[in-house]
Amino acid sequence: MLTRRWRALALLPIALALGACSALGLGQTDRTIAVTGEGSVVIPPDTVVVTLGVQTRGPQVGPAVAANNQAAERVMQAVTQLGVAPDDVQTTYFSISTQPRYDEFGNATTDVTYFVDNTVTITLHDVSLLGGLLGDSLAAGANSVQSVSYTVAEPAAALGSARTQALADAQGQAEQLASESGVTLGPILTVTENTGGSQPGLMRYGGETAPAASDVPTAPGTLEYSVQLSVTYGIR
Repeated sequence: MLTRRWRALALLPIALALGACSALGLGQTDRTIAVTGEGSVVIPPDTVVVTLGVQTRGPQVGPAVAANNQAAERVMQAVTQLGVAPDDVQTTYFSISTQPRYDEFGNATTDVTYFVDNTVTITLHDVSLLGGLLGDSLAAGANSVQSVSYTVAEPAAALGSARTQALADAQGQAEQLASESGVTLGPILTVTENTGGSQPGLMRYGGETAPAASDVPTAPGTLEYSVQLSVTYGIR
């Protein structure tokens, strides 16, 4: 009987401690407001990346490769004559493939046609050179324009301005929600960023023969750099 009484007395402080913790509100969910702010900056591009290709074909691999090498060399010369630095010219793909040849009845023969592809990627730091580059390269022997992509060499400043706009947008939303809900807006608890940028679509050309040398009409347009910030504020 005495042992049971001592056990009851020992458990009493623990129960009192748990009651005190409950009274202090420990374990309650923090009160917050979560919003998403958006900001964007529109600027003109200052860099353009072009991917050109030379494709040749023939019944024998040697002549097909030789013809491709000659055309690719002429394209390289046309590019360097525009003042493009060697560091901004890169061979990004080279392949030799075969395709069966068929007789007049549609049956595959033992003969094949060899296809040789050589792809070069050029970076222009002056977007006004794009039209001349395309015209001269196509005239020199390029018969594929696989992509034209505008960009900005240093987007940090644009993204910084967009980020400032996004945070101000989030702040305005949170203040409105807090005011209409009858609560006081507290400090920022968490921030999560989602950054994106838009670019013009791809520009493609493919043909058996190259056109006469002339500048290809181009328009760089503008680029929009956007930032989304998911911001969580405490409230009281």
